[in-house]
Amino acid sequence: MKVGVLIGGDIPVRAAHSLAADPLVDSVVVVGPAKSRSFDVVDDPSACDVLIGSGRESLRRSRRFGLPLIWDLDEPADGVAVWGASPFGVAAAMSVREKKANLAALAHPDADAANGRSVRFARPVGATQTSPVRADGHVVHVGRSYNEYAACLVTSKSRSVTVVDRAAFMSGVALAAGVSVFTAQPRATWEDALTYLETAVGMGLVMAEA
Repeated sequence: MKVGVLIGGDIPVRAAHSLAADPLVDSVVVVGPAKSRSFDVVDDPSACDVLIGSGRESLRRSRRFGLPLIWDLDEPADGVAVWGASPFGVAAAMSVREKKANLAALAHPDADAANGRSVRFARPVGATQTSPVRADGHVVHVGRSYNEYAACLVTSKSRSVTVVDRAAFMSGVALAAGVSVFTAQPRATWEDALTYLETAVGMGLVMAEA
């Protein structure tokens, strides 16, 4: 698989480095205009199988090239092959994996401040107020982290599973891991939760169980 990375902020840059080490990916190029010391830069990504990007601007660019997109927004759109390649998607996929989860939650410094349910995440994130966010029938309680770390938490009757890492790293890995569920049929990352999570773990995310 040849992946073109639409640079726009730090997240796609981090994703590119995770993709470069992934066995599913044969090559990674950066789609210009951009500069890169680590990757070839191309103006025409037509040789790529898929593009990967962050935010709505990436969708505009991928449509211009006529190529499918893996993105980090948590909603489908015309031209998007994989959505939910994000920390939200990680939390939702963790919830699917648990099957009988009673809580799925995410704290991230880019999230809006909330005033709903208080959720206590592992340190250094700690407790924060959350609000429920719904996607495809899944509910993740999302709140702001007030430092550089992000955390995902899923609990069930038998255990709790946590991921804590620097937010920028988690976001980059979550975006890159979307390649693992890329097929001809558009879908969310949590629709193949095990594959998505296994890839994210292989790229460096650590899940702790208690």
